[in-house]
Amino acid sequence: MQRRQRQIQPTDLKAKAIGAVVRELRDRAGLSQERLSADCGFDRTYISRVERGIINPTISRLWRIADILGIPLSEMAKRMEVWVISQERPAKKPSRDSRRQ
Repeated sequence: MQRRQRQIQPTDLKAKAIGAVVRELRDRAGLSQERLSADCGFDRTYISRVERGIINPTISRLWRIADILGIPLSEMAKRMEVWVISQERPAKKPSRDSRRQ
């Protein structure tokens, strides 16, 4: 019996951002991965791999996803940038003044 290979988890925040934003927008639209991939004309596993950051879609495929989700590509890109910034910023520590209260 063959062992299942471990999938590579992305470490690049930008690769993760694409997946995180696609997942968020797909969930908000109430679509399953299978439905979104069918509407886009992609293989059913494609959206799953994008959302997990395993593959990066080409700009034309990302544009297709945005069209199906009913959002401008520029808005999707803006959300990706915001997501990366939120992940890079360290958690805010309480100030000394707030700890004294």
